[in-house]
Amino acid sequence: MKVLSIHWGFSHGGVATYAANVQCLRDRIPLKLNSLCILPVGRDVDQGLLDSLDAIVLRVKSIVRLSWVFRVRAIVAEEKPDCVMSHGFNGHLVSLVATAGMQQRVRRLASYHGSYHPNTRVRRLIAPVYNGFTNWFLRNKADAIVSVAQYCVDILIECGVPARKFTVVHNGIRDLKPDQNKRAAIRNEWGYAPDHVVIGIASRLETIKGLDYLIEAFARISSAHEKLRLVLIGDGSQLDYLQKLAVSRTVGSRLKFAGMRSDVADCLSAIDIFALPSLSEAHSIGLLEAMRAGKAIVATDVGGNAESVRDDQEALIVKSADIDGLSEALGRLADDAGLRASLGEAAYERFCAEFTVEAMLNKTARWMQDVCAG
Repeated sequence: MKVLSIHWGFSHGGVATYAANVQCLRDRIPLKLNSLCILPVGRDVDQGLLDSLDAIVLRVKSIVRLSWVFRVRAIVAEEKPDCVMSHGFNGHLVSLVATAGMQQRVRRLASYHGSYHPNTRVRRLIAPVYNGFTNWFLRNKADAIVSVAQYCVDILIECGVPARKFTVVHNGIRDLKPDQNKRAAIRNEWGYAPDHVVIGIASRLETIKGLDYLIEAFARISSAHEKLRLVLIGDGSQLDYLQKLAVSRTVGSRLKFAGMRSDVADCLSAIDIFALPSLSEAHSIGLLEAMRAGKAIVATDVGGNAESVRDDQEALIVKSADIDGLSEALGRLADDAGLRASLGEAAYERFCAEFTVEAMLNKTARWMQDVCAG
């Protein structure tokens, strides 16, 4: 069997990482799998990850300049795949136009990572088009779908996508041990002492991540917890707003905006509590990274979060957009080092059992063997 895995853009993020991991399937099952990465000129690309792949790279000027259609169709005609697997909205569009009308029947496989949540006003105007097309494609044109969370499946079934098409395989990440020797160095870099209790998150600074609720909750409890600190690792369109919010809540001196980091695993070793206040998630890679780091976790009950960690077992789960609930959970962990340790240990054990990249690839390999065999 021959499979062509298609990804448009290859920007930094979970979908690109997922597409890269898919290529590893050829080491597990007897199939020929190639990757096709279509890269618009000027777009931010995870070049290091892309360089690690043995991929066909097609550079195009824009999705609206349709010359790329003919070039993609020529590649598909030359590759002659039995199945095409697509990732993300643009990947699904490429899969559709690349295989339509082919003499040989090509099965369309798809991965689904959640709805499109834009971060600008202009993009919010086109979000219904993105999500509407994706739902239509999955409902009418995809032969089989692998979803990263049961939550996503339930939403798509409500949109009319047949349940028989779905298999759930949760995201997985590599079991990289953080360098504990860097904990003190990073905390010192941030200006935090060994006895500080540090709440942190590594995330895009966007509205959907609910970081303003985290700052509000931190402001509520910080006066009663002199040693409590907060660090936000990442960048995004809300940076200026969040900085001003921190100043207005008089916690600016106790909150660190650490910016983009390439050493996220080491940064997580420097924190004590991981807070995920998202308003929406599919299956959060950031949450898996916190589990891998063995951190005490507070997460909102959205998307697939509760599929990764369970309340009072591996984490404390709170409602989204609930400052009271978030404050209470963070305060509880700030006060109880024993609870932090027990939750962190349980989170790491669950990560090892369920959410390593090896577990994800083994499950995905079984799925692909089944669907390729019809």
